[in-house]
Amino acid sequence: MRKNQLFVILLALLAGNSYSQRIAETLPPVIHAAIEKAYPASVRIWGYDTLSNQQMSAQFSGVVVTAEGHILTVAHTTIPGKTYKVNFPDGKSAIALALGKINFPETPILPDVSMMKIIGPGQWPFAEMARSAALKVNEPCISIAYPESLNQPLPAVRFGRITQVKNDKGFVQSSCIMEPGDSGGPLFDYLGRVIGLHSAVDLSEKINYEVPVDLYRKYWTALNKAEHYTQFPSAEDAVPDDLLAGSLMVVPQLEDINVALKTTAYDGTSLKITSNIKETAETVIGTLFSVDGKSIIVSKNSSVGEQPVVTISNKKKVVATILFRDRTQDLVLLQLPAKLKKGISFPLAMQQVDSLGKFLVSPQPDTIGIISVLGSREFSLPRMSSLAFLGAAIAPTASPLALTFVMPGSPAAESGLQVGDLVISINGVPVNKAEDYGRELSKYWPGDKIKFERQRNGNLSTVEITLGTRPIQPANHPAEMFKGGKSSRRDGFESVFTHDAVIRPEQCGGPVFDTHGHFYGINIARFSRTSSIVVPAAVVQQFIDVNLPQKKN
Repeated sequence: MRKNQLFVILLALLAGNSYSQRIAETLPPVIHAAIEKAYPASVRIWGYDTLSNQQMSAQFSGVVVTAEGHILTVAHTTIPGKTYKVNFPDGKSAIALALGKINFPETPILPDVSMMKIIGPGQWPFAEMARSAALKVNEPCISIAYPESLNQPLPAVRFGRITQVKNDKGFVQSSCIMEPGDSGGPLFDYLGRVIGLHSAVDLSEKINYEVPVDLYRKYWTALNKAEHYTQFPSAEDAVPDDLLAGSLMVVPQLEDINVALKTTAYDGTSLKITSNIKETAETVIGTLFSVDGKSIIVSKNSSVGEQPVVTISNKKKVVATILFRDRTQDLVLLQLPAKLKKGISFPLAMQQVDSLGKFLVSPQPDTIGIISVLGSREFSLPRMSSLAFLGAAIAPTASPLALTFVMPGSPAAESGLQVGDLVISINGVPVNKAEDYGRELSKYWPGDKIKFERQRNGNLSTVEITLGTRPIQPANHPAEMFKGGKSSRRDGFESVFTHDAVIRPEQCGGPVFDTHGHFYGINIARFSRTSSIVVPAAVVQQFIDVNLPQKKN
């Protein structure tokens, strides 16, 4: 009955010439229903030693497809006969045994088929399998998997379309963005049925390769044995037809969803900001608010230098006044010299960040908005890449604390620190144990100055060091080579959520709305290939309330 209702919705969606105006109303309920159905069976997995209770591999993804606990994933993540920990979105976990996998020595990434099964009895959440042979180009699809870069216990949702039913390597190809950690994760059709498993990517975010689910169905019996097949097994299972194949819908407008959902409703809320940072001209977007008769802009602090110039809607440029900077939240508060007609009304109407798969819009000041879907609920993102960098290491258990390594060219080396120097204190705080050293350094940001007290040859001395940014490792995976790259400041936030908007770092700072015009927050960073992150509206409102001068009084 539920599937028939979804068909009726989609038939209405595709009827007539007004499709582009109605896609935002008719498609989201279908996507949301599919996510609710498929989400509980989408699992996070890693190798696990059941004797020492230790994680033994990087995380990857999978999907449970039977109540008994059969899990589909990909061959490049598993070793037949090894044990794995399976983590469900509801917080439950289980141990699984890797069963059969198929990949060929001459082409290790192909066909990348693997199965495992949860050990012991149980009735597990599971997703229905469809037929990948029944897929159609421009059929909507959904990814629910676990990007390793986010390192979150809940999966991230992404939306896209089928771009090729079967490419020259035998993969299904989709525009659902993936990255490491998503490997083995499920691709669902718009009915919440498994149609493929995430395998690999190309340079463009639009090119993502999926193992067809039909291979798992065809070799189901063989895959239930803990064996590595280096050629396709001789035993094959009959694969039933998809009874819904003739009714499956395509949505051609998904080829350019930004155009399909184009609107002028948000014009004037997104403004271009230009400023100099370290003698280099930088641009970023700002979000315009109307607060107590004034035009206020909130943007990304680390991307706004002194004397920022704002291009307003009529192409006139004005210098904005910086009212407040918040380094922790990476927000900056600006005021324009004159009131503009447009701007988001303040106080803000708060929205619940819980309708996964909801269409979102990131308006741009000089082009059409960028469409995405809500990928997660709110979570905290600890500082990792944004930690200050010293470039000097200590032994984790030695006492007294002595430097065991100083990276050439690092702030430590430039300030004269040497291997063998004893660490006495950092900014006057005694450092007696290894954990003291890490804790003290983690308090600071790149560009901060610290006083580092050391002992060398029995003599005490203090040096002032300007901390740097962490060195960028050379990219060796296509997932790290996307156009524009990551934002320099992309973590260390108390509350953010993700969406799958393909934005560049200079397109951060702008607003995010849903298709009904509700303000959801501000794009604060391009975090990775799959994820842009948003500071929620509640955080933005508090930032303005606390730091706008007349609101302090």
